[in-house]
Amino acid sequence: MTTHTPAGSVLFELCAGGIGDVLLGTRLGVDRIELNCGMVAGGLTPSLALTMQSRALFSGPIIAMIRPREGGFCYSDSEALLMFYEAEQLLALGLNGIAIGFLKPDRTIDTDRCRQLRALLPHTELVFHKAFDWTPDHATSLRQLIDCGFTRILTSAGYRSAADGAHALASLQQQAGSQMEILPGGGIRANNVRQVLEQSGCPQIHSAVREIRDNHTNTNSDLHFGIPGEGPASYSAASESLLKDLLRELAPWR
Repeated sequence: MTTHTPAGSVLFELCAGGIGDVLLGTRLGVDRIELNCGMVAGGLTPSLALTMQSRALFSGPIIAMIRPREGGFCYSDSEALLMFYEAEQLLALGLNGIAIGFLKPDRTIDTDRCRQLRALLPHTELVFHKAFDWTPDHATSLRQLIDCGFTRILTSAGYRSAADGAHALASLQQQAGSQMEILPGGGIRANNVRQVLEQSGCPQIHSAVREIRDNHTNTNSDLHFGIPGEGPASYSAASESLLKDLLRELAPWR
């Protein structure tokens, strides 16, 4: 299936994991930011201070990740209550929406908690993040999230990358129509962004464009404070060169 996304219509969302990423996205003119911390765990709820500083620096829309821990997306009652409270706190700082995901033990959408969240935040952009990709039936999950009043789904359609799942993203985009936004995310870089846009027909994309860095502060090999499998002082951050390359490829569509 080949679709087409018209020029001048594509929005780019940077997945930011810290204040440096926010500064980079601001300087290079990204359209929207998804704000996280703990990117090595797939993105966790950002701190109040990071949220406040990000709002002061970036004038465009900011979506806050609400995720209290690493691992899956089946939460206890106490975790869910914490997530609702975190959402209210961060939105009170002037953010535009939240990214969140609730699944049942069988990996289907937890529609009860999704409806509770929509009732709590009736006018907020609600993004169901890549927990969607774990669900066993994406067409059913999409219908449920439409019924629950969500705004957008961040997804690679269950594939390892958005490029691999571009054909399935096109099917989700067709099914969603004007009722739900489909936001492709997962491994999008300069060398595949055109494929994702052209094959999926989605008018927005999401990327973290991350690289591994090492600040060389730890010289004791017995102590490790970095990313597992990387150097003892390693960390990840958005890459300026990768982001510039991606935005250059996107230029005809923006």
